[in-house]
Amino acid sequence: MADVKTTSPSPKNHDYQTRGFRRVTGLLAALVLFALLAQNLHEAFSNFWLSTLAPVAILAAYPAIFYKSLKRSIDTPYFATLSLLCIAVGTALGTFVSQNAPEAVFTQRYGETGSNVLSVLQWDDVFHSWWYIGFFVLLAGSLLKSSWKKKFNRENLGYHLAHLSPIIILLGFWVDYFYGFRGIIQLETGQSANIAKVYQGSTSYIGDSTEIPFRIRLDHFEFEKHDPDYRLQVWRNDAEPHAQATADGHGQKINGTPEIIASMPLKEAKIRHIYGTDVYFRLNEFYPNFTFEYTYPEVNNEVEPKDPGVLLNLKTPFGQADVNLFSNRPGRNTIVDEQHMGGWLEFYWEAPEELAQAIKGQPDAKWAGVNRTILVGVEKQIYYLVEGELSNEPLKAGQFYPFPNRKEIGFTMKYLYPDAAFLLSTPVSDGEELLNPVAKVEVWHKGGTSQESFLYPGGRKGGTFQIEGTDYFLALESFKDMETKYYRSEISVLGEKDEVLKSQSIIVNEPMLYGGYRFYQSDYNPDNPNYSGIGISHEPGLYVIYFGFAVMVIGCFMMFYGKYRKPVGLG
Repeated sequence: MADVKTTSPSPKNHDYQTRGFRRVTGLLAALVLFALLAQNLHEAFSNFWLSTLAPVAILAAYPAIFYKSLKRSIDTPYFATLSLLCIAVGTALGTFVSQNAPEAVFTQRYGETGSNVLSVLQWDDVFHSWWYIGFFVLLAGSLLKSSWKKKFNRENLGYHLAHLSPIIILLGFWVDYFYGFRGIIQLETGQSANIAKVYQGSTSYIGDSTEIPFRIRLDHFEFEKHDPDYRLQVWRNDAEPHAQATADGHGQKINGTPEIIASMPLKEAKIRHIYGTDVYFRLNEFYPNFTFEYTYPEVNNEVEPKDPGVLLNLKTPFGQADVNLFSNRPGRNTIVDEQHMGGWLEFYWEAPEELAQAIKGQPDAKWAGVNRTILVGVEKQIYYLVEGELSNEPLKAGQFYPFPNRKEIGFTMKYLYPDAAFLLSTPVSDGEELLNPVAKVEVWHKGGTSQESFLYPGGRKGGTFQIEGTDYFLALESFKDMETKYYRSEISVLGEKDEVLKSQSIIVNEPMLYGGYRFYQSDYNPDNPNYSGIGISHEPGLYVIYFGFAVMVIGCFMMFYGKYRKPVGLG
């Protein structure tokens, strides 16, 4: 049986490795100190000697002082390993610490002391800090020296390419970082520009502007939001101010900022419980497009006119709606809209004195100076006063009456009634489209009587329902329709004579490439449908980086699969 020979690490070898790592750690720590001192001097003073020559002298002193240690360690695995580790740590700092933000933002996030410390350590702009760049310079030197020690021949070509490729990649990275930029071109439909606002580093803060060698024109912009997804919500109120709007007669005003306790799908008849209370509620009915269906029993047409009114279906450029006008209610018997209706729409059960005088041919000049459409209930007549001329016609249910000089704007009378107390209104939904959503809910305390309430979304001037004896509210809200489904711009590249060089539609993940620039959909304003923010990026080092990766792949392939070997003879 053959003996199995085992080996264990030599204590001397272990000590050598430990000393090597310590030596490299000291060199890299010294680099950070020298670089910080030099950069802070450069940024703190405007004097030429202190801002330029002193930092140069400090940086030059580093290789002079540590020449022997650098020469001994720079091509060792310890140096390459720790350099890569330091670069990784610096990159992580640049990712998690806000970069290039305004001073006020740093102070707000980290406090005045923390902000000053970050500034001294150059953590507020890691990727432009001299110590971060120094790590890359030393790593490149390590790779170059390692490659220099190998004989340059066909057999070692893969080795040299593999060690050269990271330097090419780093070169491309720095070309891209120092000469590339990210920014935005803000346009409205039909506008063109060749000035881009440039972001500071990797942030979204505008720092400067730059000119590009052609103009970008916004030909068209469109966006679409998600369909609403209304849900019943339980809110709990606190003492902070709250701007939630409520309509008169619907719900209660919230005096604080609501906290959303629960959000539930609209499932009719399902009984729900508010945790920690004895309150229960359920959705009795949901109306996608809430309206009232009115009826008036004919048997009540001859009653005493205590609260006479008329129900009209009013047609305007904004759509149709049922409107009640009441003769005996001040302010509720008149609609004034000279722009769309061409004058005033008025309802009286009996003819007013001004109209009676006009019928006699003696109109009041001031009163007759306004175009009017007057409905008189007891006479069942419509009087038109247009440019001082009076005319009339019978008022009939179901007939459409256009306003004077308005062919498609007018009204249809549904009911003319002497007493509104007999007018019946039934909540219904006019179709399934979510135009005016309303939820009818029933709420009760355990063992108590129930209450019904109608909930309206806040964005539509609706109301909420406060549960008596608690800080809880019920609400009907949708948040999904606040999210954008997509937004797209159609843009063109214009030459010096406004000729179109290229046109393309762009969305967030489908950019347009032209002349070394990349254009993509970046911003929009839901309140301005003509505005679009066109993101722009210029990455001159990108192809250098691609070339570096290609060299790396070729070098590794040659090292492992294409190495030249001498043929071994048989026998």
